[in-house]
Amino acid sequence: MSSFSQSNSAEEYRQLKLISEALQASGNTILFPAPFNFYSHDDVEFWDESGLVFPPSDSIKTCTYYMSRVYPLPLSAFKAKLVDLFCPPDLKAGALRRVQQGQHLGRLLLGSPESDAKQDAAQTFFDTYNFPLTRERAEELGIDTVSLSGEMGRMLAQLHMTARNDTRGVKVLLGANTTNSTPNPQEQYEPRAWVLDFNQVKVFNLTENQIPLLVNGFFANEAYFPRARPVDPLYSDFSKAYLEECDRIAEVAGQLGQKFILALED
Repeated sequence: MSSFSQSNSAEEYRQLKLISEALQASGNTILFPAPFNFYSHDDVEFWDESGLVFPPSDSIKTCTYYMSRVYPLPLSAFKAKLVDLFCPPDLKAGALRRVQQGQHLGRLLLGSPESDAKQDAAQTFFDTYNFPLTRERAEELGIDTVSLSGEMGRMLAQLHMTARNDTRGVKVLLGANTTNSTPNPQEQYEPRAWVLDFNQVKVFNLTENQIPLLVNGFFANEAYFPRARPVDPLYSDFSKAYLEECDRIAEVAGQLGQKFILALED
């Protein structure tokens, strides 16, 4: 559940609905939190019945909404694999203890440069919480980055041309492949990409003069998407999927998508 000022929360909820509807209709394999209900500050029934959620001493009534949760990386064994592959030997014991605690997500940074171990300062701490998964790290974990980059391209097209926003501030994370509100503890879950955090997105009005808005939103984010390097196979897969999805959405979306990709590569 999230709560903000009336106008900010209402706009974020509206964007979340547009995004979830667009991605659900498109069949994209990247998961997303689904919005449920929005409650304003003067929703008497909600605030009178929310005593189990808010402490009695909290008399502030703003506005809030419910959405589904993002499920964390599955299995301690998977998180232990992160430690085994990427943690310095002298830090592994402490890192493995922390693996058993908390619920962690990984950041899928397919456009981020790889770390140069020779130039990096010696690590004094290692944690799988919010772990940065660059392309090479993701591939070492067995993640199909080719397929993922294509899904990222299709997702970005849907966010731009169907949900109509600039994707500023969105994050692409690695969690678990379930959207059930009550997951079965006996079921074996696998890692799956999620997209979330839509509170910074700006409206895209499907006009050519707003292409710079999309470009700025793309580069303002951390490097989740493959960067515009035409010689990079992942970027080629990403941009090809983006353009194909734009063409599928509408003729004007295809035209604007071409201009966006050209501006990225300029």
